[in-house]
Amino acid sequence: MSVTILMYHMIATPENAAEARFCRTPEMFRKDLEQIRVTGYQVISLATVLDGIAGRVELPDKAVAITFDDGVACSYENALPILQEFGCPASVFVVSSLAGGYNDWCGVFGFSRRRMLTNCEIRALAESSVDIGSHTANHLWLGKIDKTVVTKEVRDSKAVLEDILGREVPHFAYPFGSWNPMVRNAVIEAGYMGACSTMSGKNLGGTDPYLLRRSEIKGSDAPWQFRLKLKFATNEMPPISDARCLARQTLKKMGLI
Repeated sequence: MSVTILMYHMIATPENAAEARFCRTPEMFRKDLEQIRVTGYQVISLATVLDGIAGRVELPDKAVAITFDDGVACSYENALPILQEFGCPASVFVVSSLAGGYNDWCGVFGFSRRRMLTNCEIRALAESSVDIGSHTANHLWLGKIDKTVVTKEVRDSKAVLEDILGREVPHFAYPFGSWNPMVRNAVIEAGYMGACSTMSGKNLGGTDPYLLRRSEIKGSDAPWQFRLKLKFATNEMPPISDARCLARQTLKKMGLI
């Protein structure tokens, strides 16, 4: 049993070079879902992924889950209609304090200013079978800050989103992929059932539910690269960086570095 979890950010046309990596155009996203369909993969929810790796349910042989980080409004405007067209579930991780606002934390990276999901759009996504998860209150580097702030970030965002939705918010994603054991424990203590990292790889039986692995789909990924990421769950394709990482791990085990 193995599951590939795909990680997207924005389904939109990039407005500048800085954000090009994080913008998958709606046309390419539709082609991604077409590839998923024709290659025989079944899209499952994040809750089903967690049930599968825990051994509570048997998963399809070719299972994939779709996630979106940040909660930019294009996940409602552009992604949702395509998901509905293909009948696919997905998860959107929302930065709770920015609901109804803008992606102001992205300015330092040179991104354009984009509208974030409103409370009404968050509810509409949830009513359309899209799982709403937490991406903290303020999109901070959790692995670099004090435990008190981490605890507040993960708890406050959960409470705010649950108030918006009137239902439990059981899933979390680490902003920037930044975590450490203290952060992981804070997520568990806040009552989440699982959390997504940005580490690549397949999710297998026994995978840590608070360090789920994902494959980043970049704006520039060609269809052939998407097909191979779908199959191998890597962040790079060809997987040069993954191969180097594996080689380093092997050399360490042999005591050669």
